[in-house]
Amino acid sequence: MRILHTADWHLGKVVNDFSMLEEQRNLLYQIIETIQTLDLDAVIIAGDLYDRALPPKEAVSLADEILTYLSDTLKIPILLIAGNHDSNERLEYGARLFTQNNLFIAGTLKEETQKVRINGVNFYLLPFADPAYVREMTQNKDIRSMEDVARYQIAAINKDLNPTEVNVLIAHGYVINGTADSVEASDSERPLTIGTAEYIPVSLLEDFDYVALGHLHKPQKVKESHIRYSGSLLKYSKSEVSHKKQITLVELEKGNCTVTPLNLQPQHDMVVRRGYFKELLQESSQNYIFFELLDDTVIFDPMNQLRKKFPRAMGLEYINRKQLSQTGIQVTQKDLKVKSFPDLFCDFYEEHTGKQLTASDQAFISNEFSFAERSIHETN
Repeated sequence: MRILHTADWHLGKVVNDFSMLEEQRNLLYQIIETIQTLDLDAVIIAGDLYDRALPPKEAVSLADEILTYLSDTLKIPILLIAGNHDSNERLEYGARLFTQNNLFIAGTLKEETQKVRINGVNFYLLPFADPAYVREMTQNKDIRSMEDVARYQIAAINKDLNPTEVNVLIAHGYVINGTADSVEASDSERPLTIGTAEYIPVSLLEDFDYVALGHLHKPQKVKESHIRYSGSLLKYSKSEVSHKKQITLVELEKGNCTVTPLNLQPQHDMVVRRGYFKELLQESSQNYIFFELLDDTVIFDPMNQLRKKFPRAMGLEYINRKQLSQTGIQVTQKDLKVKSFPDLFCDFYEEHTGKQLTASDQAFISNEFSFAERSIHETN
């Protein structure tokens, strides 16, 4: 059995006002070219086909285009589940009809988990469902967390599971090996729940021969090599610039699982560039770039200047300066009575820049305040 594990396409994603749709289209057709060389038995999409519950029509059109080509032209079975970004019901629309073309979609959680058998391998499709939904569906008041949901789902599957056969689980969630820092998350992943624990212990999933996970955007295993995230197709935030995006080729038989990462090459990469403003303006690039400026002083209208050389400039940060919104200065009436205005200004400057004014700068500031005070008195 040869499987291609993908997840987190996030079709229709917009990053810092830049639509990723054409980047996604380009990459998906690269994947199709790769698929044509692999002699696959199935393609998995482990949740978050779309970036939001109501995707733009262009994103829906692209999904239709790619899924139709895979199932109708290449005749490859597709196994697709809903993620936390998808609309469960909308994604499942027409699912029973699509099975005729080997497109298997699990959008909403059912009492009996959807099972698809392909070439002797059992695929169990677990769409994302939050605790409130499962609690209402089961009338079980004890379901309060994502771990509770997973325990319920896996218990239902275990009633049917034949350990002598090859069994694959497709799921979307935050699976960890003991602690949250056992896996790496990123900024573009939306929290799965509000006010409840979102973590699922990997021990619940260890009875399957392969576990195809979605949700975390970095390709990585969880404890064992056969339990893994394929990661997102593209980099979707600054926190992902170091990721090596890939899809996962899985060669599977009972007692043996071989995983081969297939690296993806986007049309335009997402990177971080650090340097002084004047030096950066001597360069140019078509990549998506987050700038980290080393300048101590604020540059006038820097993004517009940078975008003349870097049309996909995404963001800018002064790394040697503390943001004004994060300042810890709290000036009280007592401070105003005890400290002079020049002293308060010096405190502000040090807090805002992380540096102290020189003696000559302090003298200059003191003279300016004295001049301002004399002017006010003379005017009055």
